Amino acid sequence: MRVQVRYYAMARDAVGKRDEDITLPEDSTVLDLINVLIWLYGLAFRGLVYDGGRLLDYLMFSVNDVDIRGLHGFETTLRDGDTVRVMPPIGGG
Repeated sequence: MRVQVRYYAMARDAVGKRDEDITLPEDSTVLDLINVLIWLYGLAFRGLVYDGGRLLDYLMFSVNDVDIRGLHGFETTLRDGDTVRVMPPIGGG
């Protein structure tokens, strides 16, 4: 299955591109995708999502424009054709 990943801000800087298609096994989760991105981009991406061995929720992940926190978090199952956005938290002041 293929998912499109779109990167924003520091995630874009870490991977050096705006978007890409990633091939994953069927029934992969957002966490599986994160692990593939760490394998592809190494420490630059790992540093955005992990602090030591702890998974951070600093970056926001959405699947088809729905924040994964409103779904099943990092265990959200991905489907062929999904678009995953990786972006910094949205804040205002």
